Amino acid sequence: MKHKGRKAWLITWEGTEAEFNGRCKVVAVLPPQLGEGAISFLIRVLYHSESNMTLGEKILSNSQGKDPFFCQQYKDINPEMNYGYFGKSYLCARKVKNLRVEESKKDMAEETLYWTELPKFIPNPDFDNNGPMPSDLSVLTKEVRPEQDFSYSYSIQPALDEFKRRRGH
Repeated sequence: MKHKGRKAWLITWEGTEAEFNGRCKVVAVLPPQLGEGAISFLIRVLYHSESNMTLGEKILSNSQGKDPFFCQQYKDINPEMNYGYFGKSYLCARKVKNLRVEESKKDMAEETLYWTELPKFIPNPDFDNNGPMPSDLSVLTKEVRPEQDFSYSYSIQPALDEFKRRRGH
């Protein structure tokens, strides 16, 4: 039987090169009450502290005007924000539900995080903004990604082994 998890903002590394950065995919789990402005700020800070940006890239992303590393794919319903080299290696922040963790029965250094991604919507391109307001407001948006369950397993064993090696054990 599945245990009901919690709601939270989940921030993860995503993209084709994200798995090669040598870090845990999960960067942060934050309270669902945090607003989008706070999350937008936090993913910038986390990316700058966690990535291997050049000094020039750090200056570029801190300049006045539009930040070239920030992207918000979904805005109105179940927002999702990305920061970094979109598609390549970036942080993705979004609210999730049913978030829970289970320790491996075989390896106490490994845990698996389970969560449900909320559905994603865009403005309906077939809706005529010049026409009358519909009685059914659901026609204003179009679902582009359904609700989906995900999991991610991570072991701290390599870090423990490295610690032992450095201490000479």
